[in-house]
Amino acid sequence: MLCDAKGVPLSFLLSPGQHSDIRHAQPLLEQVRLPSAHRGRPRTRCRQLLADKGYDADDLRRYCDRRGIRPVIPQRQGVRKPKPGRPRALNKPSYRKRNVIERLFGWLKSCRRIATRYDKLATSFSAMFTLACIRRCLRHYFSYKT
Repeated sequence: MLCDAKGVPLSFLLSPGQHSDIRHAQPLLEQVRLPSAHRGRPRTRCRQLLADKGYDADDLRRYCDRRGIRPVIPQRQGVRKPKPGRPRALNKPSYRKRNVIERLFGWLKSCRRIATRYDKLATSFSAMFTLACIRRCLRHYFSYKT
């Protein structure tokens, strides 16, 4: 799941339970088209990617560097050998903003049908997840309009 800084869902991918989330990070980022402040084509990338230690992989960091996205991902300790040179410093004030996605997941888990996954087929679960995301977007949109 990918959301903006305000907790509005932008995109999601369903993956099998046995797959690692890092495997689906790049396709998920490719799906997102952000609206631009200027007229014309939509901006295709974000400025920062806030993720937890599970997304600490060289491939994802290189992908972010190629796209001009600053990855704010803490490094896993003791799993990999340190790279020569200076390690990337973690921007802690930016990383604290990651609670937005955690709160979004908490809100989605309050939707009983999604939390318990009553749907047997992935297509029907995806449809219910999409409806929950639409509900979240409408809730966010109308709370700022009034």
